[in-house]
Amino acid sequence: MAATKHSMEQAREIQKAFQERFGDRKGLLGIGICLNPREDDLALNVSVSRSEQASGLPASFDGLEVIVDVVGSVRAY
Repeated sequence: MAATKHSMEQAREIQKAFQERFGDRKGLLGIGICLNPREDDLALNVSVSRSEQASGLPASFDGLEVIVDVVGSVRAY
């Protein structure tokens, strides 16, 4: 993997700030760190249960791209 624009430590701080700002939104299931599609930087990977729950989330946050995955309902078996 090539060097990224942000370090993992920086990405964790940005993830924490994103969690503080958006973490209480209904349907937001998780916030992780991943590689962006261009593979030149890290990104925030946000999981929501339905696509309309992604409405209002930013396309980027503090310099990291926000990638939204609609994963449906999560149930324990």
